[in-house]
Amino acid sequence: MILAGGSGARFWPLSREMSPKQMLSIFGGASLITQAIERIRPLAGGGLHVLTNERLRDEIGNHLSAQPSLEGVHVEVLAEPTPRNTAPAMALAAAYLCAADPEAIMIVLPSDHLLECGPAWDATVQLAVEAAGGGALVTIGLKPRAPETGYGYIRAGRPLAGLSLDGLAVHAVHEFVEKPDAATAEAYVASGDYLWNSGMLVARAATVLSQFRSVGRRDATEDSRHGELIANTAEEIAALDPTLWPIGASHEAFAALPAVPFDKAVLEVSERVVVVPTDLAWSDVGSLLALETLAEPDERGNVLVGRVHDIDSTGVIAYSADRLVATLGLSDLMVVDTADATLIASKSRAQDVRLIVEALKATDTPELSTSRVSLRPWGSWTLLLKSSGFQIKSIDVSPGKRLSLQSHTRRSEHWVVVQGTARVSRDDETIDLCANESVYLPAGSVHRLENTGTDCLRVIEVAVGEYLEEDDIVRHEDDWDR
Repeated sequence: MILAGGSGARFWPLSREMSPKQMLSIFGGASLITQAIERIRPLAGGGLHVLTNERLRDEIGNHLSAQPSLEGVHVEVLAEPTPRNTAPAMALAAAYLCAADPEAIMIVLPSDHLLECGPAWDATVQLAVEAAGGGALVTIGLKPRAPETGYGYIRAGRPLAGLSLDGLAVHAVHEFVEKPDAATAEAYVASGDYLWNSGMLVARAATVLSQFRSVGRRDATEDSRHGELIANTAEEIAALDPTLWPIGASHEAFAALPAVPFDKAVLEVSERVVVVPTDLAWSDVGSLLALETLAEPDERGNVLVGRVHDIDSTGVIAYSADRLVATLGLSDLMVVDTADATLIASKSRAQDVRLIVEALKATDTPELSTSRVSLRPWGSWTLLLKSSGFQIKSIDVSPGKRLSLQSHTRRSEHWVVVQGTARVSRDDETIDLCANESVYLPAGSVHRLENTGTDCLRVIEVAVGEYLEEDDIVRHEDDWDR
């Protein structure tokens, strides 16, 4: 179960509300969520699921369908009724899996982390699954490589008898610790007793639900006392078709649950929590400072990525997605440039990028929600220009792929082929077009674009109308059942 919510706040302007951090492909070529699926896929034995929110469900589905490495791989994308933090989300995930298989063991992974794969990862998961089979809630703790203040920590206790594999062992957990200050983090690392809390969990789905109820009945904390309500509500919703989760009574019941984190609601108070300490390279990609991993620093400590030219700066992170960026005489700053937004901030304020996001939200700034590029199962589109009454897109269609058979009620479209070979269906006629040929699609016409060639098809679309948003679409047929 890959958890894939997020608002795009910490990585703006590279991430947006409709394309949060897990959909970024700048760390290792594939997107972070694709890497998460590929990492667990050989060990999962089928049953790959993503849990997101209703707003992101279609976007994530489109994104995963466009990944070449996942072609032919079935990943079920589920949408929780409304975001209520990780405790209700975990309960719903557990209830859904338990309804399908009462003996199911769930491996829960964040969708936006970087993690080393290989034999050590495989052994870590296998050992965690073995411990989970005995009824434990198994966390995965990473041996710290530096005194990081941005991570939570787990203090590990004694190893448990009979649970070991390839040099790894399952340990009791003494306590969970919030993000420490620098001096405390240094003491944690020096002691050797503390691990970074990775946010990964392995457990029987039934055990997760039973622990919600158990911790809510005995000496409950403020965050855990609603455990039974959360579990009961999750089971009621999970019994329904997932398409009904975000509407009606399901939405209302889920929205009424307390918005508490799973760590506080269950893990920190359960008596069944254990940890598998493992030594893997890992990052939660928690801020734009993670861009430092994309290139080696120059002689002045600058990390320059993309079309960046610098003179006399020191300790600067400068990232350009496309345009030329020039920096001169800067110190300890981040410069992040995209096609439609640029952020310039002190590196020491990397965790405060959310303040910019909150300010933009207050002014209803469109650049907060969407970016100019959107992946689709058939390819992608890029918004080139948008103004009152018209917009211009570049549409790329992969060989052999086609868009849905669709119509629009409030806009007409003009398609100009600039590369490749297109087949256009317009109402009752079929039109084949080559480069430098075009077609007009009036409002209300039922139409489809298809790439019949062996190379990428590129079309320039000019849409004209009073309303140009993406929800002005009626799909009559679709190869991806959207």
